Amino acid sequence: MRTKTLALSALLGMIGSVSVMAQANVYSINAVGYVNITVPIGYSIIADQLIAAPNNQIWNVLNNDTQGSGNPGPFEGCTVLKYVPATGHYVSDGADAADEDSGNPVNDTNGWVNGGLITMNPGEAVWFNNSSGAPLTITFVGTVPSGTNTVNLGIGYNMIASPVPFSGDLCVNAQLTNYNDGDILLTYGNHSYTTFAVDEDDGPTYCCGYDNGSQPGVGDWAKPSCDPSAAIGQGFWYKNNSGAPASWVQVFSINP
Repeated sequence: MRTKTLALSALLGMIGSVSVMAQANVYSINAVGYVNITVPIGYSIIADQLIAAPNNQIWNVLNNDTQGSGNPGPFEGCTVLKYVPATGHYVSDGADAADEDSGNPVNDTNGWVNGGLITMNPGEAVWFNNSSGAPLTITFVGTVPSGTNTVNLGIGYNMIASPVPFSGDLCVNAQLTNYNDGDILLTYGNHSYTTFAVDEDDGPTYCCGYDNGSQPGVGDWAKPSCDPSAAIGQGFWYKNNSGAPASWVQVFSINP
């Protein structure tokens, strides 16, 4: 467990000075639609909150192929990193359509040099390193998840997102209340992390049991803003300190 924590802490420190907040718009309230998110230069924690066909692997949802020999793709030079809780390390893939078109390496799929096999299923989140030199707009297309959606919260760090397109208070509006005292949630934006610790014994429940340390002492509970929030297409970290696996259950219906 200590090895996992150290491996993650090293990456958190490495990218702690890089902007990670994505802005987003949703263009459908139907079962099938699309979502645009705009990611800045550098690292962002992003999520695809739609069910894509045939799957949510990045070769499909982040297609970098241009069908032209030697031409760069829309995400050329960018990198995706996905945290694997079981190992405490990352799997990664890079966008290089020009290399694919030249015939090397053979594992390229749609402009991703390692085959684009990393998944971005609803509820999962990944680092997206935008190395293009300018903000990028990413369009996700698919079916809006409905019914009961479960996000697993393994012991330790989890890189997750709302399993449905959502913007707002994660506790009050997104049902992220299945936490344990001592758990930690980290969001990222404006070049830094904001930490929310679950502290159910420190005051009234104005903040669903979260404490972001904005007002030391009893003042922690004076602001409704002490709850964590997320934008559409934005992921975050959740550290489960309970010692046992847990889950975040979100019930969503597309019907009025």
